[in-house]
Amino acid sequence: MASIDVLVAGAGPTGLTMACELRRFGLTVRVVDPAPRTTEHSKALVVHARTREVFEAMGLRAAVEAEAEALMAVQLYFETQLLGTLDVARFGPDVPRPVFLDQSATERILAEHLGHLGGAVDRGLRLLSFRDEGSQVVATIGGDEGRTESVTARWLVGCDGSHSAVRHGLGLPFEGSAYEDMFDQADLKIRWDRPPGLGCGFLRPAGLVVFAPLPRGRYRIIAMGGDGHGPEPTLEMFQKLADELVPGAVLYDPEWILRFRLHHRMVPKMGVGSVFLAGDAAHIHSPAGGQGMNTGIQDAFNLAWKLAMVARGAARPELLATYDAERLPVARRTLEMTDRLFRGATSRRTMMLRKLIVRAGLRSRALQQRMARRMSQTGVSYRESPAVIDARSWPRRSPKAGDRAPAAMLRAGDATVSLHALVASEAKMTLLLMHGSSRSQALAIAGRELAEKWGRSLVVRDLVLGTGDAETLGDPSGAVVRGWRVRAPELVLLRPDGHIAVRAPLARIEVLRAYAARWF
Repeated sequence: MASIDVLVAGAGPTGLTMACELRRFGLTVRVVDPAPRTTEHSKALVVHARTREVFEAMGLRAAVEAEAEALMAVQLYFETQLLGTLDVARFGPDVPRPVFLDQSATERILAEHLGHLGGAVDRGLRLLSFRDEGSQVVATIGGDEGRTESVTARWLVGCDGSHSAVRHGLGLPFEGSAYEDMFDQADLKIRWDRPPGLGCGFLRPAGLVVFAPLPRGRYRIIAMGGDGHGPEPTLEMFQKLADELVPGAVLYDPEWILRFRLHHRMVPKMGVGSVFLAGDAAHIHSPAGGQGMNTGIQDAFNLAWKLAMVARGAARPELLATYDAERLPVARRTLEMTDRLFRGATSRRTMMLRKLIVRAGLRSRALQQRMARRMSQTGVSYRESPAVIDARSWPRRSPKAGDRAPAAMLRAGDATVSLHALVASEAKMTLLLMHGSSRSQALAIAGRELAEKWGRSLVVRDLVLGTGDAETLGDPSGAVVRGWRVRAPELVLLRPDGHIAVRAPLARIEVLRAYAARWF
């Protein structure tokens, strides 16, 4: 069999996103997964704002949101006493509200998209072993019937979950531990007088209880379930819990009831040679804040464009090392945050203190917005990455190099286009020439120079304050030119994943030249 660009092990949301993006950028990809079909269960539910941007870049946002349930508000209780209501619409236009979607639907949408891109998942096959030969990876895959096959790929990406064969093959430890408490979960319908899209959280001495809205009129209930030695959870057990917390609510039509234990673990590195790890294969943590699936999808979104640029010779191979440099700190911070949230919400020793903290948080708009940016992953930044440079003089006002570019709608001719969808449209860097209210001839000349030398790696676009024209992006609202604090003609290099690689005033164009020479 001919060599391929990438072998992806695992076809969950992370592996499917990886495969879709690689196919979108024109790479040859093979995906293997031992499961006979996509999952039938709801599993990971929350689709945060940053992941919604990823789906928009992939052309899937409408498909996802057509089946999703938007979170409208969250009511927080101390036992049965209402502490307050959090309106998620208050977070602002740059942090859209999260939506809930069954993982089964997410996987189906991604798998269908992969098919439209000319790819498919080879089901019933698992990765058995591999060896990294430097210029290529030679892997052995096989099925339950004993048949084996050799696959040669330039790179191997392990998206194969917490029991990852790729991670084991690399010999990497999965450092961390399991939490002591078990959790009981039920996906079902509720007959009550509360509005759609409302989530509820109950702090109580016996343990945290959460009600989360699901699509198709269902809810998920999660409750701390003790040490796991008691009877298995039943509908009757959840009904008794509802009688205590929301009297009058009637639970019925359960689809999924289970008990599970949570872990918090991560690897010391996410890439070794020609082999990479993403998603649960590299990091797992509590579901506090709904970070798991979203973090895995962001891993794939970060790595795919880098593989694509290196594969077609538009970037140096050293760019791939930035995947570990950027995503490992994100995984570590996410694990630390979810661990703090989990322990703070489930500790039985500080109930009254937590009641005061929650009540204070519900009164602080600034605290809510900071938490929203962290939870939504729109606040993830790669400022410490070796592949970002901010060449402006101090003080360097936000957004800074490494940050996610704030969402903005731009005019392109007669159409309106999302900035994030625009820069993700191909595996190239986008150089925005920020002219301000009038066009700078010197800036245009600088853009042409860079395009002539690094055109296969770079798309150059003029951005002006106003409506623009057929050849120029327009910024009618000033969201970019003013919101980015552009003081003079400026060069802004954006990556396909929507993060800022370089910010430099026109007077520092040599920074762009040096950056391009190093990475392109």
